[in-house]
Amino acid sequence: MDIYAQTILDRYKEPYYKDKKLDATVSHSELNRSCGDEAHVSLRLDGDKIAEYTFAGAGCAISQAAADLLGDVIIDLSVDEVLNLTKETIYEVLGIEISLRRSKCALLALLAVQNALLKHRGGELRNWTWYHL
Repeated sequence: MDIYAQTILDRYKEPYYKDKKLDATVSHSELNRSCGDEAHVSLRLDGDKIAEYTFAGAGCAISQAAADLLGDVIIDLSVDEVLNLTKETIYEVLGIEISLRRSKCALLALLAVQNALLKHRGGELRNWTWYHL
């Protein structure tokens, strides 16, 4: 578990995908009203695939590391594959147990990415209940 905790701290302190410049196809922002964490995501699509991803935001180590690690997961996936990602995918990538209290922190960027893609398709946006929190 220590190795995963160290990964979270490393990605929080030196994120790979944060504040990158890209010619975004779609962007979206989400706010965790319970703690104030925020994530603004931008995606460049190449056809139906995620070609590039970046995020901006502020918050706790879990929300920001999860936002950064999400880039590792979604690059080269199809829009449908990203829309089908679940909270368990994020929890697995983080590698630590996530309490119900911290679940919105961990899922903030995923919600933003999925809503960006739904907005791009003209679909109905999701809220936290979609993840059965």
